Amino acid sequence: MDEAVISSATDQPRPQSDEDAAAAEHLPEVQRLVSAVRACLNALPAIKSKGKPTSKSAATQEEYLKLARQLLHGASAGEDDLVSVVSNTGRSTTFYKRLAALRYHCLWSVGAMSSALPQAWDTSTRERLMASCSQLLMTMRALVRLQQQGMTQPRSKRRSKRQALRGLPSTWREDICARGMHGKYADALLISALTGARPSELATGVEVWVEFDDLLRKDILCLHVIGAKVKASQGQPNRFVAYAEDDTHPLVATLVKRLSTEPGKKLRVKIAKAGNFTAEIQRLARSLWRNHDHAITATCFRHQWSADLKASAGGDAASRGLGHQSAKTRRHYGMAHQARDGHALRPVRIEADLPVRTFRPNLYPGTPAHRIE
Repeated sequence: MDEAVISSATDQPRPQSDEDAAAAEHLPEVQRLVSAVRACLNALPAIKSKGKPTSKSAATQEEYLKLARQLLHGASAGEDDLVSVVSNTGRSTTFYKRLAALRYHCLWSVGAMSSALPQAWDTSTRERLMASCSQLLMTMRALVRLQQQGMTQPRSKRRSKRQALRGLPSTWREDICARGMHGKYADALLISALTGARPSELATGVEVWVEFDDLLRKDILCLHVIGAKVKASQGQPNRFVAYAEDDTHPLVATLVKRLSTEPGKKLRVKIAKAGNFTAEIQRLARSLWRNHDHAITATCFRHQWSADLKASAGGDAASRGLGHQSAKTRRHYGMAHQARDGHALRPVRIEADLPVRTFRPNLYPGTPAHRIE
């Protein structure tokens, strides 16, 4: 944050002649506001994350600001109340996401207030900024306490979505796609089932086409996914999945037939909102299996795709197809024993931009890496 921006607030040209007296009267209040903003600025190092800074997308920034507003609205009683509200979760991911949201809110707020300081001679602006400073300092104190104490609630046991596959028929993917074949998500359902693509990746768009493969000496159905959740050491920017065009699996055959009606056998599948797509999958699944114990979502397609690949092509192929850089991540997804006999998908090619890093959870160097499913 530029200290000169803060200092300049008291250096702004003030009215002359008859208005000098009024400006002089407000000067102490402006100086108090500048001191309050400087106090917020000086408190920033105490709330910064100890890890390496990561870039945040515009969507993440917006999500963090929204979550921070919700937390502050639920903690109207002050610092202790905010600490209680943030700590009230048994999920570590939720807890640390709340900390990240409050941390980003503080950084954003200090910048916004510093930019508004030149207008501090206006009484209403000055009062608004002073109130914001007071709340921001309270938020920072609460955040420091939360960082020091960590999670206080017992951690909830992780409940993987792969458990939702239990009890479903072997044709559950085909059944959902058939039920939704006349809806606006018909193409997206097929892509999700055939690639395990995240809803956010479908919102970006997935390219589908047919081409001749020189190595296989046959036409192949190609799907290109642009990765989500991609950072320097996380995720795959691009991945490519292909099936033999003459594959008899109903999902492959349906998409091949769909492409036959498109010029050049090319198609771009894109959804408007990821959340609406997941809601539609849940609706379709409920209409098929009303008594199933778990909610069926788009993540279930990822788990089933992972299970199929682990059973037929191996763990690294599953990691590439799921869009992971680390082999460690795939252990949270569908296992080989969950593959659907007779209904498992068998891609002929799975490629990604980056190699998959081997997971080595060993105490001593030089020992063999553990096998991960």
